[in-house]
Amino acid sequence: MRRSLLLILASLLPATACADAYPPQTGRGPLIEPASQSARQVVPIVPPRSSRPSDQIESRLLAAHNTERARVGAPPLAWSDELEAEARAWAGELIATGRFAHDPSMHGHGENLWSGWGGRTFTPEDMVGEWIAKKAQYRPGVFPNVSRTGDWVDVGHYTQVVWSGTTHVGCAIAARDDRSVLACRYAPPGNIDGRRAY
Repeated sequence: MRRSLLLILASLLPATACADAYPPQTGRGPLIEPASQSARQVVPIVPPRSSRPSDQIESRLLAAHNTERARVGAPPLAWSDELEAEARAWAGELIATGRFAHDPSMHGHGENLWSGWGGRTFTPEDMVGEWIAKKAQYRPGVFPNVSRTGDWVDVGHYTQVVWSGTTHVGCAIAARDDRSVLACRYAPPGNIDGRRAY
């Protein structure tokens, strides 16, 4: 049961950092921070209400999730303004502080993070596509035995995207200078021990 609590967030370790294009490290300490112990506790929450994406970017983020879910036979996700608001607040915090870490609050939702740097423009499909690309290491099975590498963290973003028990998602993008951060929150969370992704 304790391990299940550790797996609630889509991914907690830097080995599966959400974008591969990280800038060089500086002397300011680690760029990616692991979640605190308090963030790994499950807190019962009210199920989110379904809503509609408010703009084209949100619609495309939702569609990118649901296209992959359809490929594996998982039911489509509904958008949640509540989850989007949580994701927006955390993405803004990461941009404002220059950090890249999972939210330490006990929000009770799954979370995927992505960050990109440089002069290129990242589309919603590019961002979610980096999580979906982790499918190459996915091995169907009972969680946490779902990775060809033997480490579930290598596929944790992907399994959260397609987790069949997840019903709602809300995402937000924050940007400053040449850095962008995408945060998505999922309810109910995926990556639960003893269950299959789909």
